[in-house]
Amino acid sequence: MLPSTGYTVLPLVYDRWQKAYGKEYSALILPRLLSTIRDARLRPTTVLDLACGTGALARMLARRGWNVWGVDASEGMISVARSKQCQARSRVRFLRADMRSFRLPEKVDLVTCMFDSINHLPAAGDVLATFRSVYASLREGGFFVFDVNNERCYRTLWTRNEAMHRKDFSVLLQNAYSPERRAACSYVTVFLKVDGLFERRQEMICERYYPRDELRSLLKRAGFQVRQVEDFSFTSDPSLGKLKTWWVLRKPVPR
Repeated sequence: MLPSTGYTVLPLVYDRWQKAYGKEYSALILPRLLSTIRDARLRPTTVLDLACGTGALARMLARRGWNVWGVDASEGMISVARSKQCQARSRVRFLRADMRSFRLPEKVDLVTCMFDSINHLPAAGDVLATFRSVYASLREGGFFVFDVNNERCYRTLWTRNEAMHRKDFSVLLQNAYSPERRAACSYVTVFLKVDGLFERRQEMICERYYPRDELRSLLKRAGFQVRQVEDFSFTSDPSLGKLKTWWVLRKPVPR
């Protein structure tokens, strides 16, 4: 089940963990997002990055001159995002809230939700609640863009363990995926160097695979028009194939 307070261990190493892979995901996904914005002929002035984590993508968007909101349920993630905000002096407003029930004080032109955040929602009812909250936050004619892990991703990456070791931290991922339940879990163990000694912290990350037809149905129930659905690759290893799906939705303008 998605923790109501968000993740507590991951924020401790999240940015360092991402950088250890090379280019962080926000930097990898930004060109695709900007291409989608151009293709849609969207000229956003206000943007929401939902499930923003430590705010990397939100800050990238703010540097383009847009007014940006960042929403995440994790107090730890939002705390890191706000501390980096002070250093960068960017104009992102960060808000701690559940993605299923958040409310903004203003409507926005564009909502993004990246890094398979939708997959973290445990049931279809949670996904529908999130889509409805996004719909309510958008101006008429506004766009919603998100990515999800597809089943190839879970069968490829979530059926093996992984370890990463660095000078100041280590991460061990013990992964499992059940095709029958469409459920994936990763038992995360973090060894974090504190005052010269390593402390062990643990957290469970659970995700669910949502087929295209199910997501399409939930999006239509929320009121969205589906504009694009496309599988894509986000890694430098072509043998892994297209592990994610890109969704582009529009909030219709009443006639």
